[in-house]
Amino acid sequence: MITWILAHTQLFVLVLFGFVTLILLLYYLLLFVKFSFHKVGKIKNVDMLPVSIVISARNEAHNLIKTLPKLLEQQYNAFEVVLVNDNSNDETEQVIRDFMVQYAHLKLVNMTSSVTNIQGKKFPLSIGIKSASYELLLLTDADCIPSSPYWLINMAKHFRRNTSIVLGYSTTEKKKSLMNLFSHYDNLQVAISYFSYALAKIPYMGIGKNLAYTRSLFYEKKGFASQNHIHYGDDDIFINKVATSDNCEIEYYKEAFTISRYKPEFSQWFHQKVRYNQTKKHYKTKHKFLLRTYSLFAFLFYAAFGFSLALAMGSILFLALTVGVFLLKTALQYLIFGVAAKKLDEKQVIPFVLFFDFIYTILYPFICIASFFARRK
Repeated sequence: MITWILAHTQLFVLVLFGFVTLILLLYYLLLFVKFSFHKVGKIKNVDMLPVSIVISARNEAHNLIKTLPKLLEQQYNAFEVVLVNDNSNDETEQVIRDFMVQYAHLKLVNMTSSVTNIQGKKFPLSIGIKSASYELLLLTDADCIPSSPYWLINMAKHFRRNTSIVLGYSTTEKKKSLMNLFSHYDNLQVAISYFSYALAKIPYMGIGKNLAYTRSLFYEKKGFASQNHIHYGDDDIFINKVATSDNCEIEYYKEAFTISRYKPEFSQWFHQKVRYNQTKKHYKTKHKFLLRTYSLFAFLFYAAFGFSLALAMGSILFLALTVGVFLLKTALQYLIFGVAAKKLDEKQVIPFVLFFDFIYTILYPFICIASFFARRK
């Protein structure tokens, strides 16, 4: 009787493990593969339409000294940098004014008093967009340095026909630390996701550190009006609301990256992931379903593997099947993540994909719990 129960339990757990793995394989083969094996088509006859780079800065004097020259010296015919000084109490304004002496295409918008109860970057960004001279808007942060003088032209070249949104890639400076390596893995897996969804014609988010859209789209969709009560989400929630199957393109050429000088610590990273998890509840239903299903099954994969491995120890057949299913999923994940990592110049994370995937999956329930209590608070 005990043998019969054990055998059927082994079979049930193995079938469950196989089903969970199958769902993840479908995500890899039907969705994530779209970015990893995407080939960039050449864009002919690029119109260098004028662009407004819009940045909100609060107490960013130390960053602007290094980022502004890289922004202002982009190889592009007609552009401006609109910098909103959001009530800074350091030398941000003076740094901007010093650069304005040398660069006529730098525009300062000074916010010196709190005139709204809207928290976060939405209000200063809205003011910056209103002050912009041009239709095409390119958004980044004060701590982000373009990876090359051709960042602007590579982002702007996509604005043609029906395209009104361009999603770019942003990473952090590379340092010799485990947390820095983990943050690069996190950037990689997030990018694989939002680039793949965009290529599948179901775009759901963008990164405000490297994001472009048209001013007419911003005003047509009433800007951030529907989300002013939310402290965050000026990038991903807005894109989730306005992106469609035919108005969004991606740009991941190495010379079009932005690189943040942000030095991640675990507590900062965890807080950021909690905030992003809270953001998901404002997404469209189909996006919430797809994203949460993947996160759930990624967690179940390791849980089911552990149970199946423990129960299979008495049977060579069950053990072989369990290990085989695990290796199949892992090999496909390494292939897709490895190809994507080379595209995004994140090759250093390839040897650690399985380790970081496991760590992130284990942390995910804690992120969800922290998000729940943060919402209640």
